Amino acid sequence: MSCRITPTLSAGRLFALVSLLAALPRFWRLDAQSLWLDEGSTWAEVTGRTGKGWLTTLAELASPTAGYPLYHVLLRAWVALAGDSEWALRAPSALAGALACGALAAAAREWHPERRVDAAVWWVSALAIASPFALWQAQDAKAYSLVFAIVAAALWAAIRAWRRPTGGTWLLAGCLALLALFAHRLALFGLVGAALALGWRATGRSRAACWSGAGAGLVLGVLGVLAATHATAVPSAPGGPLSGIGLTLVRFTFDRWPGELNGYLGLPAVAWLLPLVLLVPGLLVSRAALPPRDDVVWLLVACGAVPMLALAIVQGFSGIAEPRYATVALAPWLLLPALALRAARPVARRLATIACAGMLLGGGAALLQPGHGLFSGDPVKEQWRQATRLLALRVVPDDLVIVHPHYVAPLVSYYLPRVTPDPIAAPVTFPVFGLGDRGGATDAAAQQEFIRKRYDPFFRTQAQGRRRALLLIAPEHARRVDPPPTTADRYGWLGLRFAYPQRTWPCGGGEVLGVVLMCQSWPETFGVGDPPQPTSPLAASFGGELLLRGISLTPHGGAFRPGGTIPLTLYWQALAPPRHDYRFFLHLCRDCTQPPLANDDGPPLQGYGDAGRTSTWRVADPVHDERAVELPDGLQPGRYTLLLGVYAIENGAARRLSVQGDAPTLDGDRLVLGTVTIGAP
Repeated sequence: MSCRITPTLSAGRLFALVSLLAALPRFWRLDAQSLWLDEGSTWAEVTGRTGKGWLTTLAELASPTAGYPLYHVLLRAWVALAGDSEWALRAPSALAGALACGALAAAAREWHPERRVDAAVWWVSALAIASPFALWQAQDAKAYSLVFAIVAAALWAAIRAWRRPTGGTWLLAGCLALLALFAHRLALFGLVGAALALGWRATGRSRAACWSGAGAGLVLGVLGVLAATHATAVPSAPGGPLSGIGLTLVRFTFDRWPGELNGYLGLPAVAWLLPLVLLVPGLLVSRAALPPRDDVVWLLVACGAVPMLALAIVQGFSGIAEPRYATVALAPWLLLPALALRAARPVARRLATIACAGMLLGGGAALLQPGHGLFSGDPVKEQWRQATRLLALRVVPDDLVIVHPHYVAPLVSYYLPRVTPDPIAAPVTFPVFGLGDRGGATDAAAQQEFIRKRYDPFFRTQAQGRRRALLLIAPEHARRVDPPPTTADRYGWLGLRFAYPQRTWPCGGGEVLGVVLMCQSWPETFGVGDPPQPTSPLAASFGGELLLRGISLTPHGGAFRPGGTIPLTLYWQALAPPRHDYRFFLHLCRDCTQPPLANDDGPPLQGYGDAGRTSTWRVADPVHDERAVELPDGLQPGRYTLLLGVYAIENGAARRLSVQGDAPTLDGDRLVLGTVTIGAP
């Protein structure tokens, strides 16, 4: 790379150029992925859904137990201006991530003795811009991208202060370091690293003060993290402290666990990790050529190593490997390759160049990895948007709707008004699973029995008088508060009730990434023993085999709306043993000689279980079948006719059953259920 052009690039222009380049991938498809669990918690926090007002949010800046209060203050102010769309919630993180890359480029330039924009600056910039880990944090409504940006700016200020000491630059570096502590309390470990580096620079009592303060901060920080994670956290990865450091570096480089890389593009995991391994000897070789008191090197090493070491100690005690907690170490980690790229020894520069190129190519490939990559086009975050839409297209007003575990409820509250205009009632949650009370038992079986006894009465109270229940469950999160009875089970007590129903009918569902919709229907009203009855009785025979006893038709919120549904329950019984597994269709029409404007077609109970196949129905047994006709967004307001038909597939063709009864029909094979009025959007 020529040095005749790039050295003239000022720090300000370099910062602006790199920030602009970094903004392109961070803002691209910013709202393509659904919000996931932690982002739902952020939304609830900054919109006051948790009951916290502005004064409480501001007061948390001084609270030692608040994890990242500054982020909540800034995001709450931003949401008040820009709204709470997915794009708006993530935009501050995207901006912070872009500015962090610019600050790293400026820091790498400042570190150069002649403040030149050399190859090392461009490699650091490229690694920061394309980092899968940094990109994920930049498209996540959490505090970690802000932490990355503040730490990167603090490093730039500290390097500038140590290269060209002035009171102003030292003050700026100190203010940014303290600001990082407000952005995330785990930035304390970065301050510990800075104190160690200052101690290396200082002498006498100043050195003792810096190092003793760093030691006290490290101990207090580790104890605080252990205390915070003891009650709620579940081990996420095996291994001890050393494996924790290794896994964190792999996540920083590829945003993957090694097993997720194994076999991608036909390469074993070791091939992906080779560039990361090559960087280590490059750094070791280059270190020998540096002055023994190179302050910048010690600053980067200390600020990068201390957070990783502290969290590795936490993992050794708790088994928790959570690399995003080490985000405070990301900026110094991305700056370290510049050390080897500027080494006097050619072997160090070659190793570093190969390592950086490999890390850059590997990171780019990881971003496109099917099923994992943020830019692969595949969903990689929990699909609460789609899951909530599935729920909205199934629910009828008197369903029991459950969301589990209780702390995912904000995501359903966020998406329901965005995926349907129908005012669906707030789902029920089961906080009993999150209380942490296990009856004092230490035996796993005794704990589970205690939970079951606590849970069953609550469930029965909620289900009393209902005909059907829908469960929206996030299995991996539910396992934390509702552990499965055995390792072979996917669900705990609540999920198993739906997965293996007793004296109930399964009635279908669906699954998207991270979320499952499950359904169970009670042939008799729960806990009463009387079969459910229609609100509008009628008698219509289909082919002399099936009798429609009536319907229940109650719109959500008292009106039908374009983009919503027509929720309907059909009450059946067999007049004679059905000869086929019949399917039912509902048509909505104005001119019923033309194709329907909206329809629903399928077997009863989504075809699940014996009740979902009409050939298994016993004569005179009551069956109720809840359905919802999806209405197009552009449906014009007015009155429409709702038709019902029954048909069988014979020899590849549909054969409709004739209808007999007092209710009106069309062409003898479609029952007119009545008219419905569609209101304005």
